[in-house]
Amino acid sequence: MTKAKLSDLQQAAQEALTSESASDKIEALSRAFKLFSEETQRLEAAHAQLKQDFEAVNLELEQANRRLSQKVRELDTTSSYLRNILSNMSQGLLFINKAGIVTTYNKRAEAILKRPAVETLFQPFTDCFPDAVFGFSITEALEKKNAPPFSVATWDATSGDPRDLEVDTRYMDKKEGIAVPSHLDPTLDYTEGLIILVRDVTEMRRLKLLAERNERLKELGEMAAMVAHEIRNPLGGIKGFASLLRRDLEKQPELQQMASYIIDGTDTLNRLVTNVLNYARPVKTTFTPIDLKKLLEEVRERVIIDEKLGKSAAVTIRSNKTSCIVAVDAQLIQGALLNLIVNAIEAMPNGGTVALTLEQPDHEAIITVSDTGIGIAAEHLHRIFSPFFTTKPHGNGFGLSEVYKVVQAHAGTIEVSSTEGKGTTFTIKLPLKMS
Repeated sequence: MTKAKLSDLQQAAQEALTSESASDKIEALSRAFKLFSEETQRLEAAHAQLKQDFEAVNLELEQANRRLSQKVRELDTTSSYLRNILSNMSQGLLFINKAGIVTTYNKRAEAILKRPAVETLFQPFTDCFPDAVFGFSITEALEKKNAPPFSVATWDATSGDPRDLEVDTRYMDKKEGIAVPSHLDPTLDYTEGLIILVRDVTEMRRLKLLAERNERLKELGEMAAMVAHEIRNPLGGIKGFASLLRRDLEKQPELQQMASYIIDGTDTLNRLVTNVLNYARPVKTTFTPIDLKKLLEEVRERVIIDEKLGKSAAVTIRSNKTSCIVAVDAQLIQGALLNLIVNAIEAMPNGGTVALTLEQPDHEAIITVSDTGIGIAAEHLHRIFSPFFTTKPHGNGFGLSEVYKVVQAHAGTIEVSSTEGKGTTFTIKLPLKMS
């Protein structure tokens, strides 16, 4: 009610109270009721309009809330989608802002760098890792806003298992803002910094080296077979003529002995040529299901029975399986294991222990042959499976190369680790199913 209307109504009411005549009082009351009715109608109209306006505003709010809820759901879906992508990437992903804080660190980065996200996220990078862990200075790259696009590095998280890393890096300039956790300084920019992708290429490099070695061995085998054939032909003639010469020199013992040396030499060369030809031939296999644990026990018995070998070292077997059935060529695998055990015993001139272990994780069987001998020099480890390479005074280098061929014929792998003065371990992995 306006002030003028209220004043008129008050005046009419006052006149109705103070008027002396009945007609004046009735007239004043009539005017007061008329003013009151007019104002009541106006208030009712205003209330109706206000109610209408409220309903319209309320409808707009409901529609805005529905749109907002939809946007929140879409944002949650997008965020979940992006988190799943980050979590399942095959590469490690880090984002280090220009203040040096790690703000993104996915699961693959955890696996590669051996450090959990709870100890790394929103922490200074240099508190978690060496500054040059990726092959360049992170601090310098942030200061210069530039980093090498590609680098290689070797990372060993004190586990004794160094990993080869390939690193892609890019500096990202400031974009749209992101929410900053409350415990961090909001005045610092967390949207500008280094994006780092990390790949563990250790296994890939190992397989590449293995493929290159296999190719070299294949070429060497083909070349050796050709040379062996060319040598074997004149060897027969040399031995034949030397035999005739030894017969004709029967009355001259000293000269006859020289002819015998020639014959012995041809025999030695012929054995070497035979080894070369055997190495060059493909391995013929006959696969049958056998119990590898039982095979190990048989190999151990053969070693113990041998007087030269059985007295030189103790041979033990350890396995977490009561049996391990694998389709292999039993004769070839047995020969390979005997070769490794004999080498292990010869590497322990003062005696020791040869430990055979058998495990069966997942889809493969793992056999290890470990000794406590003199070990193998680090510079020789990459050559021990090559033919003609040997550190033995009277060896020809074909023993381990034959073991390697046998394992390959079974679609398996063989690896060696050794420490000089402490011993050597050969690890053979055989698939439970041939592909």
